[in-house]
Amino acid sequence: MKKILVPVDFSEVSGHATRFAIEIAEKNDAEITLLNSVHFDYFTDYQFTSFTTAKSMMDEVKDAMEEKMEKFKNTFKSRLKLKSVVNQLSLVESVKNMVNEEGFDLVVVGTKGASGISEVLVGSNTEKVVRHAPCPVISVPSAATVDSIKRILVPIDIREIKASYLTKVAALQKQFGARIEFLWVKTPHNIENEEKVSKELSTLIEEYDIANFEFTIIKNVFPSDGILWHADETNADMIAMATHARRGISHWLSGSLTEDTVNHIKKPVWTFKMDKKEKSIRLSSVENAHGKPEYKKIEVLTVD
Repeated sequence: MKKILVPVDFSEVSGHATRFAIEIAEKNDAEITLLNSVHFDYFTDYQFTSFTTAKSMMDEVKDAMEEKMEKFKNTFKSRLKLKSVVNQLSLVESVKNMVNEEGFDLVVVGTKGASGISEVLVGSNTEKVVRHAPCPVISVPSAATVDSIKRILVPIDIREIKASYLTKVAALQKQFGARIEFLWVKTPHNIENEEKVSKELSTLIEEYDIANFEFTIIKNVFPSDGILWHADETNADMIAMATHARRGISHWLSGSLTEDTVNHIKKPVWTFKMDKKEKSIRLSSVENAHGKPEYKKIEVLTVD
């Protein structure tokens, strides 16, 4: 962990994200850079006054944001020098370019900012940030400390397990010194034998130097509901999820689950983009599964 990027809009949640990132940076002697994006879309035939041009207006805004950035940086006490960048690209494009070109290892973002960053973590923009950042992203919805992360919930799709993801989870565990709980939400269409899956997956996880872990299976019609319910029930300190552009867990990160997880669950969420070209690890307990879906074993709850 050498370089951490923190997009900020100077809101309270940006402050939470910056403090969280500073804690990580100090523990790793890492470099930390704050990013503010000043982006303005306008029609090419927009009529500016004779004294104003788009460039001059943007330059003035950029100068004001750079001054605001200096004041923002001065509110934090750290033995590390905080670097900062203010540019005129969109926030998503800024993050993508800086991660790809400058080799950042981690992006830390605040959720539900007053402006700018609030747009990054809503709907499709969330997926864009995760998809374009070839490094993990941690979203921080409220005040949180690194030392408070003791239990990390890792939802896993047993048909979409990849070596790169397990390697990243192992690094995540070492970073926080936390206990990992792998969670498989078994839906009605799953026919795999739970005992066989549990045994084979546990053996696989140990091969990736993940020692302090447990594997939990719960049943729910919808993976998203199962994840959020279990996270609340177990009081997990962080949720770690994988995403990619094809299927599996990437579906869980679209639509309502992204908004629920990032905006509503009130705890840090770590995401990692898996390479869609990387082959998934095949489990014999999954490949050789046979039987009937367990629809009858899931009870329908009614509210009086």
